[in-house]
Amino acid sequence: MKHSIYIFFAVLLLSCTRDNPDYLGGSLNDQFGELVVLDSLAPNTSSFNFSLVSPRFFEAQWSKNLNWELNIVGQESGASKQFSGFDNKLDIENSSWDGSSSDFPSFRKESCDITLVLIDNTDTIQMVSTVNLSELKPTQDGVKVVADFEDGLPTNTIVFEQSGADFGILEGFAAKGSSYYKMGGYVPYDYLLGSMKIPVDMQDFEGVSPLLLYFNMATIGGLQGEVPDNQFIKIVIRENDAENISQGETYSIEINPISWSNWQLFSLTYSDFTLENVVNNVQEPEKINQIEILCLSCPAESAPDPSAPICSENTDLIVKTDIDFIAFTRNESYRP
Repeated sequence: MKHSIYIFFAVLLLSCTRDNPDYLGGSLNDQFGELVVLDSLAPNTSSFNFSLVSPRFFEAQWSKNLNWELNIVGQESGASKQFSGFDNKLDIENSSWDGSSSDFPSFRKESCDITLVLIDNTDTIQMVSTVNLSELKPTQDGVKVVADFEDGLPTNTIVFEQSGADFGILEGFAAKGSSYYKMGGYVPYDYLLGSMKIPVDMQDFEGVSPLLLYFNMATIGGLQGEVPDNQFIKIVIRENDAENISQGETYSIEINPISWSNWQLFSLTYSDFTLENVVNNVQEPEKINQIEILCLSCPAESAPDPSAPICSENTDLIVKTDIDFIAFTRNESYRP
């Protein structure tokens, strides 16, 4: 009789373990089994063409469920995309890629390095591979590009620079494409280094809620200690609801401070902007006709307003608040 009882409980225990893989906190194999690579890391095809509707993902398999991290880095752009999870394999379900990056910069037509890191209680295994990007992802629906600087400044843009400011288009490590706009310099006598006013036609956005209209822009500062800690950008949006543009309703927001050395996407809804100049106190996206970007920093020596503070610690520090890819999107943020 005792033997029958023991057999019954043994069968019951095995049955529970099989039916419940998380029984007693996970399978014994996941907790104590050896970590072994069963299939090496590889893209499902050697070249990814994101202009085509086809699955693009990564494959690998290992001996037990554990935390993993997958990182894709463009060899030319430096763009990156991260995936992570808890599984025993990579497949179309957990590593499908649409060609976007996790933040700016965006990927180019380039080769990318792929790194998969497997981490369990005792071991860490790293696998590497590469994939070629033959065509980039198409731009998402509902994007209105205001300025990307690939062909110079937008038509009728007005640039103002104080003496000592250093503005202009540069080639190289752009957030998207190959060109970006430099905004900075050394103006120790004023908060304002300069500004850029860009005309825009938003009539196609009639009826879009300010809650669903996104202003997107890439920004980058400089190395910590080499630029002022209090450099910042002010963004002013003007609406054409008065006799001239200077009397139209205006809304503004600040990105303050700009204190990082890699491109970052700022995606802000129009409703996030604060009313400055009142006409009818109604945000109307279709009436937006100008975007102004102002480059500012606490001056090192003096300011036009004698009561304004100065920052002697900024002496000889060059302001760097570069920008790229200014765009509006509807319903969602821009996806780099």
